Amino acid sequence: MNTGFRIRPAVESDIETITSLCLEVAPFEGTGEPGEVEFYNKLFAESINNEEKLLLVAEADSQIAGFAYAEIEHTPDDCTPAPYISLDMIGVSQSHRGQGIARAIMKEVESWACKKGMKVIQLAVAEENVSALKLYEGLGYRTVMRKMQKEL
Repeated sequence: MNTGFRIRPAVESDIETITSLCLEVAPFEGTGEPGEVEFYNKLFAESINNEEKLLLVAEADSQIAGFAYAEIEHTPDDCTPAPYISLDMIGVSQSHRGQGIARAIMKEVESWACKKGMKVIQLAVAEENVSALKLYEGLGYRTVMRKMQKEL
């Protein structure tokens, strides 16, 4: 369903745009804390040319329309034995949604994971993010644990 976009590995000149998009489309990532932009710029810069991390961008209309950040985890968590791929962030700009960009990005992440010999990709998604849940379920992801909290 690619209608004029391409997925590619990010390069250093993409980092500031990726950080801006990250904070725009994933408001839970943006806390407003001092140093937040620098934190994400550094995180993304460290993923460039790192064999254990993946930073992808989707280009459409000569601009970055989406991104994903994933990494190999070597420490098991509550429900996943190590090593596995942790898809830490994925986002598509509001103006480019509904074009298959997130699905194409996910397929690239899965391809990278297979090339790395990984058997599992893990991600977290907010229950109210219905469109993301539909995407992940449509790609074969399933819920393995539910995390709950209470704000005091």
